[in-house]
Order: sequence, then structure tokens, then C-alpha cells
Amino acid sequence: MNKKEIIISGISCMSCVSKIEKKLYTNTLLDKITIQKDSGSTILEGNDIPSKSEIQSLLTEIGDYSLTPTKKSFFFSQYKPLILILFYLSIVTLSIELSSGIFLLETWMANFMAGFFLVFSFFKLLDIPAFAKAYQSYDIISSRFGFYGYIYPFIELGLGLAYVFFYDSDITNLTTAIVMFVGLIGVSKSVIQKSKIQCACLGTVFNLPMSYVTIIENVLMLSMALFMLL
Repeated sequence: MNKKEIIISGISCMSCVSKIEKKLYTNTLLDKITIQKDSGSTILEGNDIPSKSEIQSLLTEIGDYSLTPTKKSFFFSQYKPLILILFYLSIVTLSIELSSGIFLLETWMANFMAGFFLVFSFFKLLDIPAFAKAYQSYDIISSRFGFYGYIYPFIELGLGLAYVFFYDSDITNLTTAIVMFVGLIGVSKSVIQKSKIQCACLGTVFNLPMSYVTIIENVLMLSMALFMLL
């Protein structure tokens, strides 16, 4: 399945979005079309994406819509929220550590992990039922025991607080390692199978696709926990 991002100008309402979607779907090469009304950003998915000239021809038939060259990569536009959060966590925790006059890798990791779990649990807690439903689609525990998806945000919240107050505790690091390892299994399975599902790492506020980025995120936290444990 290939993906391509284009920018369609002239969209002013949801009626425009609906009209454009119906027209583009007449091209049988397209399997999925996702249009953002405000920005005009459109994600086309299919085994063989039509050329821009073909797309423009279809748009011309239904109104004054045109293609605008996209300047942002598909990767960055999709993962921008996650990238920014990790960037800010890194900057803030490094600043805290350096302000003490000495850099200790262990305490920096603890601060980073505390911030990671607190921030990520916050987004999950915004809509727990929606998160639980999305999480159930790929997590190996939640898929069998639905209630796990409802308590998982509180597990992350608890781990975040534990790293604030008991960062050097073996129990904290061991629990984190187990939680991240179990989560990694479900994520890896979904990515290997190329399942087209939403990653619920930031709840359902942002539409982040499941990919190797999610695996890296889990491996990073698992590695930190094991490093501090050992």
C-alpha cells in the first residue's frame, strides 16, 4: 500500500470535502482518501497512486479546486505531535540536569521517563473509552481483557509519579520494563503484519499511524528501564 500527500486548495466546508472524496473515489486505484478541511492536506492511499494530472483533472470537473505543491514530508506531518513532545521533553530534562552543575545519565533518564509517562498518560486520560477501544486493536493483553485498556493510562500515570519520587527503585524500573516489553509485542506484531490501525500512544487526540516509529518509542523506554535496573 502506497501513500501520497497532496494539498488541495479551494476547500471551504465539509460539503467540499465530501464532494472531492466522492469524485476521487471514482478512480479505482485509490483505496483510502483522508482530507483535512482547514489545511487542504489530503492523504491518498492505494497500490498505485494516480498522477497529479489525473487528480487535477478530476478536481476540475467538480469545481474550482486545484493542487498546491506540498512542502512538508509525509513523515513529519504525520508524526509532528510525537516529535515535538519528545523534543520538548529532551530539552526540558537536559536543562534540569545541566542546571545542577553536573550531568548524571541516570537522573536525566529518570526525569525523561517521568515526563514521558506523565505527558502520554495525560493525552490518554482525555478520552479513556476511545483510547481503550483503539488500544484493544493491537495490544496483546487489552485484546483479551478489555478492562486493561481502561486502567493502562493510570498505570502510566503511576509510573510517571514513581520516577519523580522513586526513580532509583528496582520495582519502578522492573515494572516499566515489563509494561514496555508487553506493549512492544503487540506493536511489533501489528507493524510486521502491516495493519492499518491508529497508534494510541497519544490517546486518540492525534491520528498517528502504527509504524516502526512506535516500535522505536517502546524500545527506547524499555532500554532505559533495563539500563537503570541493571
